Amino acid sequence: MIKKICTLHLELKLLTGLHIGGYESTFDIGGADSSVIKNPLTMQPYIPGSSLKGKLRTLLTYRYNSPSADGIELNDSNMLNLFADVEQKSPSVTRAIFRDMFLTKESLDLLEKSLGEKVYTEIKAENKINIMKGKAEHPRFIERVPAGVSFQGEINLMVFDGDDEQSMKDTIKQALHLLELNYLGGNGSRGYGRVKIVKDEWTDELI
Repeated sequence: MIKKICTLHLELKLLTGLHIGGYESTFDIGGADSSVIKNPLTMQPYIPGSSLKGKLRTLLTYRYNSPSADGIELNDSNMLNLFADVEQKSPSVTRAIFRDMFLTKESLDLLEKSLGEKVYTEIKAENKINIMKGKAEHPRFIERVPAGVSFQGEINLMVFDGDDEQSMKDTIKQALHLLELNYLGGNGSRGYGRVKIVKDEWTDELI
């Protein structure tokens, strides 16, 4: 039985440009080869909850589990509680719900003031280096959310009777710390996606 639902109010700031890819059906002249995911109604970029969940799970998996020929199995109780997938017939019910994260009002105002009305991203040109020939090949144009803006969102944690609530909260906080030391989104090895957690506050609601 569910005892309570805890909500982690989260805000993260981009220290470097962020690229989380979106669906690309066309290529416009002067546009990007690789675009970011956006709300199709507002064209504002956002961080999907699935992207945040997947990254935190991956970081914790490599922290607490060992790779094998058959992949990586979740064998930590908190990992199972927080990230288990019901569709995969896991013995555990997922406790954590990762909500999409959206640009803060201050960040929206900053982007429009700096880039123009309803402009929320930058285009970064990158050259692919042919190491065999020692020269740059044709450039690619990557769309990014610029450094300096912030996203806000929530992680909801369902606490069942018998759960170790504090341990699950600590695991989520540790995952967020690992995220700060790693990156979010794509192209992290080229400097993209470095973030800083500027707010992580829990509130509890009894049900």
